[in-house]
Amino acid sequence: MSCFESDKSSLENDEGCCGGAAASQLSNCALAMLEKEGNDSVLSPTESTPTSLQGGAPLQGYDVEFDPPLESKYECPICLMALRAAVQTPCGHRFCRSCIEKSIRDTGQRCPVDNEVLREDQLFPDNFAKREILSLTVRCTNVGCTDKMELRRLDGHVTKCEFATVPCPQCQDAVWKSQLEMHQSQHCQRRPVSCPDCVESFVYEDSKIHESLCPFANVVCQYCGMELIRDQVGMET
Repeated sequence: MSCFESDKSSLENDEGCCGGAAASQLSNCALAMLEKEGNDSVLSPTESTPTSLQGGAPLQGYDVEFDPPLESKYECPICLMALRAAVQTPCGHRFCRSCIEKSIRDTGQRCPVDNEVLREDQLFPDNFAKREILSLTVRCTNVGCTDKMELRRLDGHVTKCEFATVPCPQCQDAVWKSQLEMHQSQHCQRRPVSCPDCVESFVYEDSKIHESLCPFANVVCQYCGMELIRDQVGMET
């Protein structure tokens, strides 16, 4: 019997009469093993990702670029992507939980790989594969970014990445977060501008329309060639 099992048994026997005093008698070995069990049971934020998207669409595997490339043993045979919330079957095959559950419901209680009988209640979590996959190196999914990190760190990086895109509040175009301010002030087609002649305000994409109608804009008279204010053209004698 290991020192952990011995101390654990002793603690259970003395619990009724000794209470908290028995806990202090746990050996360093037992405490270390308890701590390890606790750490192994804690899931990272990526591991606890919900298995469905808004609207009820099930999540498939991780559609990201692995570096080095993903080994086939970590690939879901259904979606052909990295296993997400990996589960294993009694016949020894691994799948994304949502992929195999959908397969069983849609096509019958059979393993898609070897056609063995398979029910949902026979699936069991493959925590080893889950930890291994979350430790693999991936590239940032934002175009232009060359950073690499463990898969478990990807979500946190993507939201803070300087190459992350956000919608411009004026035109709704996707713009790099780091360049949003410059886009809004210099490049956005819906940025507010004003006419230098009449000081009327409008959005940039309407500039040509306003220039063709502005009563204070300079125009050339088609008869005499003089440059006049538009409102004066009709009064020319």
